[in-house]
Amino acid sequence: MSNQLATPLRRRILATGLALAAFALAGCSGEQKGTQPATTATNQKLVIKVGHAATESNTGHKGLVEFNRLLGEKTGGRISLEIYPNSQLGSERELIEAVQLGSVGMTFVSSAPLGGFKKEFFALDLPFVFKDRPTVYKVLDGEPGQYLLKSLQDINIQGLGFWENGFRQLSNSKVAVKTPDDLKGIKMRTMENEVHLAAWKELGANPAPLAFGELFTALQQGTFDAQETPINLFRDMKFFEVQKFITKTGHLYSPFVILMSKPLYDGLSEADKQAMAEAFEAAKAYQRDLAQKSDAEAEAQMTGITFTELSDAEKEAFRAKMGPVYGLVKKKAGEEIVKKVLQATN
Repeated sequence: MSNQLATPLRRRILATGLALAAFALAGCSGEQKGTQPATTATNQKLVIKVGHAATESNTGHKGLVEFNRLLGEKTGGRISLEIYPNSQLGSERELIEAVQLGSVGMTFVSSAPLGGFKKEFFALDLPFVFKDRPTVYKVLDGEPGQYLLKSLQDINIQGLGFWENGFRQLSNSKVAVKTPDDLKGIKMRTMENEVHLAAWKELGANPAPLAFGELFTALQQGTFDAQETPINLFRDMKFFEVQKFITKTGHLYSPFVILMSKPLYDGLSEADKQAMAEAFEAAKAYQRDLAQKSDAEAEAQMTGITFTELSDAEKEAFRAKMGPVYGLVKKKAGEEIVKKVLQATN
C-alpha cells in the first residue's frame, strides 16, 4: 500500500462513502453515528464506532473504556464510543483501511502495520533502539511522534496519539533462545511489515506475516514455531498454552496508535475537539500505567514458562546483525524522521 489510497477504484470508493455519509446526516435529526463528516451540534449525540483486534482484557481495550467514560463526562454524554474488540470489524490492516474509508470511526493498532500506509512509521521499527520507557515517551510525545501523527492526515486519518503496547519479546515452542544461532530454521510469525521480516531473516529465522487474529491457531497447529509480542498480550491471548519459552529481547517497542477518521474529526466543533483532546490525554496516562503493571503481573501469573534474560553482551550479539536492517529503515522511512528518532533516543 502506498502513501496514498492505493488505486483509482479505492479513491472512488472513498469519495462515494463520504458523499453517502454526508447524505445520511442530512436526513438525521437525532443521534449521529460516528462516520459522518459534519459538525456536531451542541445538542446532538455522536456515537463513534470503534474496532480493534485485541481482547477485552487487553489494556488498550480498557483504555478505550476509560476514554469513553471521560468523553461522556466532558460532553454531558453527547459523545460516546461503541467498541468492537476481538477483530470483530477486521484485522489491524483492515481496520486502518476502514478508518481511511470512514466505515469505522476509530481504532487502535500496533504501529508496525502503519508502515504500509505511511512510510514514516517504519522509523519506529529500528531494532534495539529504545532502551527504556522514558526514552520511548520522549520520542512518541515529542517532536518525532507529532511528526508521525501529522503525516497521517493526507491519507484521511487523524492520529490522536500513542498508547502503551510495550516492549516486544520473543516466544517460541522449541528452545530457550539465547543467541541468533538458536533461531536458525525457526518458523517465525511477524506482523505484515517489511522491516520486521528483514530483521528476523538477518537473525536466522524463517519469518512470514500473519493476521494477529489467526495467530493462536497457527501456533497451536505448528504452522509457526515462534512469535513476538509484549508479555501482557502473550498472556491475554493465552499463547502460554502453545508456547513455553520467552526470551526478553526487548527488540522493539511498538506502541498502539489511536486513529480516527479525519472527516469525522474535522466535523467536531472546536469545543468537542478540546474535550476529546483532554479525555484522550487522561485516558493515555491511565492506559500507560495499566500496561506497565500488566507486564509484571502477566509474568508472575504464568507458570510453566521458561523466561530467559539476556545480558548486555548477549543483546549486542543480536544488535550486531541489524546493520542491513537500519539501512533498510532509513531507505523506507526517510532520513528526516529516522534522524529525529535517533536524536531523541540519545
